[in-house]
Amino acid sequence: PYAELPVVEGDIFISIERVKENAEKFKVPFLKELQRVMVHGVLHLCGYGDKTVEEAKLIRQKENEALAIL
Repeated sequence: PYAELPVVEGDIFISIERVKENAEKFKVPFLKELQRVMVHGVLHLCGYGDKTVEEAKLIRQKENEALAIL
């Protein structure tokens, strides 16, 4: 096996059109926005939420930490 239990498993659906729109809206390169969306999806699979202000703040912090590594 490639991983020990517990294993994070799920699907992430990404709208390329939305990524393009957001990249233009926030004036960031398409690839950077795509990376952020991918990291955001993985964080949701790991149990992070973004429904409250506090959750959104934490998930954004975790996104930035992960993106700094890429």
